[in-house]
Amino acid sequence: MRKLSIVTLITVFFALSFVVINIAFVIEYKRQISDQEFFTFRRFLVAMKMMHDNVPDRNATLAKLGIRMSDHDKNILLQEGKKILEDPFADMILYEKKLYLVPRKLPHPPPPPNEPFMREGTFPFPPPPPKMRREEPPVLENLEETSFYRLIILGSITNTLLLLFFGIVLRKVLRLSHLKSAIRTFGNTKKFQAIDVESQDELGEIASEFNLAMEKIHLLKEARTLFLRNILHELKTPIMKGKILSSSLVDTKQQSQMERIFERLETLLGEMVKVEKLSSDEWILQTQEYRLVDILDHAMDLLLLGDTKRIHISPQEMAPLVNVDFELFATAIKNILDNALKHSSEEVVVDIDLESISICSFGAKIPNERLDFSRAFNRTVEGSSSGLGLGLYIANAIVEKHGFRLSYLHVEGQNYFTIHFYPNALHVK
Repeated sequence: MRKLSIVTLITVFFALSFVVINIAFVIEYKRQISDQEFFTFRRFLVAMKMMHDNVPDRNATLAKLGIRMSDHDKNILLQEGKKILEDPFADMILYEKKLYLVPRKLPHPPPPPNEPFMREGTFPFPPPPPKMRREEPPVLENLEETSFYRLIILGSITNTLLLLFFGIVLRKVLRLSHLKSAIRTFGNTKKFQAIDVESQDELGEIASEFNLAMEKIHLLKEARTLFLRNILHELKTPIMKGKILSSSLVDTKQQSQMERIFERLETLLGEMVKVEKLSSDEWILQTQEYRLVDILDHAMDLLLLGDTKRIHISPQEMAPLVNVDFELFATAIKNILDNALKHSSEEVVVDIDLESISICSFGAKIPNERLDFSRAFNRTVEGSSSGLGLGLYIANAIVEKHGFRLSYLHVEGQNYFTIHFYPNALHVK
């Protein structure tokens, strides 16, 4: 799912709201202008009817309607103005931000005949009475000013409140970003630093609760570190004494066995330290390109075996290079080899290719409840012969720390443990 921050979501929402509200105000503004023009046109028509009826005191009557007779030339109005509305007798024109009613030209009467119609033996018809000259209707001008200040004020207030509300919400949300940065800083530092509580709202309560939780975690972390240091110190002292006493043994075979026992104990203590650092994510990788065969040789040395004939390395045409922490990655391979040697009495085969390293041995299939290598001590029953279940846990943690993947497969009585390298960490020499 694509990541979408809360700040972006709120900004997009307020931007859309701002656009929609202003579009609504523009539509309403145009509607009011249209209504105002229509009502003005109706007033013009009423004024024309009153002038046609020859009402007394024409100017005063027109003033009551907010109209007056204009002295503008109607030809200029028709040519340079904008026609808004029309009817069969007049056009309403917008010219220089004012509305005018320009009457249309009246049709001319038919011309009189050249000769009067005469009948033979009769008197001629009397000539028709002279027609009165029809007066051309004047141009009318609207006197009322159309003002939409109320709508403009309402729109301005709405936009101001919307922007103010957006600023307040954005300021609150940006404090979440500051809180995230403070939490990240705490995760990257070893010392506990309380986050500043800037307000008494919900975000301030979150910061306060986070400070309390992180303080407890910090105290538990310090207690764990102190406990581990003390137990390692207490265990190293008897191991050192045991190594000194074993060197004084007369029997060379017993002396060698005792030395291996105490070396094994030292190795276990070292693995306990690695477990602690890996579980707390405090191990910092110091990666460099190494030949995989060199790492494998060092892993076999860490096994402390006098005879490594049971380990067979398949020949490879090319020596792959991997970008890893040498000691840490050798420990992971050593733990997988140790697990294979313990649970099989036959030969252990190591196969190296450009994309992976695989360790194969004959043995029973690992139970499903023990296939979760991300959990330590995942055995149902612990015993001296079965171990503590830390080997594969440490190996899997180291592999994942490097960005690789550890897989397990059981085929035809053989257990395959394979470390898969990602392409960006693999080179060929």
